[in-house]
Amino acid sequence: MVDPFPPISVKRDPEGLALVVEVTLPQISSWLMHQFEDLPEHLLQHIRDLDLLKKALAPLYDEMADGDSLWLCRGRPTGPHADEGVALVREGRPILYMRMVSH
Repeated sequence: MVDPFPPISVKRDPEGLALVVEVTLPQISSWLMHQFEDLPEHLLQHIRDLDLLKKALAPLYDEMADGDSLWLCRGRPTGPHADEGVALVREGRPILYMRMVSH
């Protein structure tokens, strides 16, 4: 099985993130479907199936505690490149960031 979000895309105590909106797992799925609508079906399954998506997001869910939330974020642009992803936010500050889209 292909890991759609390899562990290398996870960063602890990220700096320079813009928190965009608080999200739920179904909202993350919808956002990813929009970002990757042209992927082959066997890869889209990892985004549509909420159980598979939650497994892919395990680094975030494994550290989630009461009062934490997930947020869509934008990373600080580095040159012509930028990234977007999901952060685990605790007490208003991102503690773990999973990059999902680079452009």
